[in-house]
Amino acid sequence: MIPQSFIDDLLARVDVVDVIGRYVQLKPAGTALVGLCPFHNEKTPSFNVHPHKQFYHCFGCGVNGNAIGFLMEHLALGFPEAIEHLAAQVGLVVPHEQGTQVPEATRNHRESLLLLLKNASDWYRSQLKHHPHAVQYLQRRGLSGEIAARFALGYAPPGYQNLQAIVPDHATNPLLAEAGLTKTGDQGGRPYDRFRDRIMFPIRNPKGEVIAFGGRVLDGGEPKYLNSPETELFSKGQEIYGLFEARQAIHKQGFVLVTEGYMDTIALAQAGLENAVATLGTAVTPEHVHKLFKQTSRVVFVFDGDAAGQKAAWRALLAALPHVQENKHAEFAVLPAQHDPDSFVRSEGLDGFVALLNQTLPLSRYLEQRLQQQFMLNSAEGTAAALVFLKPLIAQVQPSLYRSSLVRSLSQLLELTPVELNQQLGLSSTGMAGSVGWGAAGKRQTAPNGRSNGKGHGNSSGRGAYGPRPKQKSPWVGLAARLVHHPQQCDECQHLTELLYKNTHGELEIESFLHFMEVVRANPEHLEARLPTVFNDDTHQKWVNQVLQEVFTLDSEVDLVAELKSAVYQCTEQWFKAELERLAHQGLQDPAILTWYQSCLQEMKNLKQLRANPL
Repeated sequence: MIPQSFIDDLLARVDVVDVIGRYVQLKPAGTALVGLCPFHNEKTPSFNVHPHKQFYHCFGCGVNGNAIGFLMEHLALGFPEAIEHLAAQVGLVVPHEQGTQVPEATRNHRESLLLLLKNASDWYRSQLKHHPHAVQYLQRRGLSGEIAARFALGYAPPGYQNLQAIVPDHATNPLLAEAGLTKTGDQGGRPYDRFRDRIMFPIRNPKGEVIAFGGRVLDGGEPKYLNSPETELFSKGQEIYGLFEARQAIHKQGFVLVTEGYMDTIALAQAGLENAVATLGTAVTPEHVHKLFKQTSRVVFVFDGDAAGQKAAWRALLAALPHVQENKHAEFAVLPAQHDPDSFVRSEGLDGFVALLNQTLPLSRYLEQRLQQQFMLNSAEGTAAALVFLKPLIAQVQPSLYRSSLVRSLSQLLELTPVELNQQLGLSSTGMAGSVGWGAAGKRQTAPNGRSNGKGHGNSSGRGAYGPRPKQKSPWVGLAARLVHHPQQCDECQHLTELLYKNTHGELEIESFLHFMEVVRANPEHLEARLPTVFNDDTHQKWVNQVLQEVFTLDSEVDLVAELKSAVYQCTEQWFKAELERLAHQGLQDPAILTWYQSCLQEMKNLKQLRANPL
């Protein structure tokens, strides 16, 4: 674990404007700087960087954070990697708390592997120009020298000990095997180069470091493609080919194209579609999709048109289900059966490929087509089988407006009401607009309580005509947001925090608030810059991120101190209500418990007289 004191010191040493300015063109706008958001496609700048707060916020897509958070999102780095990356820029060595320190030998070993892979990549690149037949192969595939340089393409010549040119102790150096560059036969013997007589494709991590290779034969040999094995640096299920090269284009275009092969990605880039990436000889995984959705809100899968390609597209749909939401879309471009992306773009050109992309199928339509192909939906038996097929799939989709819309669309296909489909799939209908829906006959459906839910008809269940009423804003979030603006008012919360330490009533939000108060009291400086990375616990950090979102909605012209005091009353009153319920449930036979109950009751009465202007 990295000490929080080091993180605070690191953020004090760097300027968020300098960090973001390396990737985004910023222009002054009042006290802030603005630019086009790197996280979504926009024409009018809504991405704001605040030097005095050391914080960024996009009013278009809502992303916000500090310098560390920006690197995590923009470069797809983990929290420790982002800190390492930022610390290296200012010449700091990242310490680790006792018990979590990464051994120096481990760090040195990783750095040695990275250096070896870089040297190998440079050597393969140097060999390409010395082997005309390899250059001619790339030219026949329509690739220019510029695109070959962009992807650092190289060539591994025939021979078994070629890498001895960069590693003199080729026969005995274990790093070669650990990096996936050499292997040993089943009967043992001297190690030999894994890649021979192949076009070499370096696989780079988000920081641009070479972590593995893919190699393609020049003739009809087998296997056509050969990847590095799993290593300390490389896992096929985690990495995405071309993401480092495509990142800027993805942000500019607003979507990413996902292909199956290296040559598909490079051919699309050659044609002008630089926002293409590829999986690494494996099916799309949920980890792949998660990483892609961190770069963009729209992921378009474009796989081969044959049966194998469509099977891969279905696996991609399954991997995308846990991640799709109303603001995260997965789509599918369907190629003719005889084509892959490489052959199609070379045959039809850029205009033909763009036309194909204009006809993509959203995930919902692709799923519906699968149902229509696989089941006889005009029969009871076919519908029942389709429901069994759908149940585990829809369960993976997060409860959201998107899932409600998906269920509503599927219900029309299956000639069921949304409520009936929800029941068949074992889902709750409280979060969906389909509590009132339209049946197959076009008649309005009634709500479960028997009321029509038509316009003007109330509902005592707490639901409106189209689902539950919006959830009220948390007073704890509101209070914390105002404390970010006025941390000097921390003492206003003294009595409240004393009560909370007595009993949190099992509420995670209260535990998050207490952690937040500890941070504010320990160091009230630059809270907006520090809070995005102040907690290592995901639950508490998500709550703090809600607080930061609330901070940006506050109007500085209103009396935030008065609102803060009102929020303290509101949260204290909420605590006493929970405490009184707990005591009543426990029983008041004990005189001490009865006395405490009466004391809480009196404080509740006092609060009701004091509290005004609730949030």
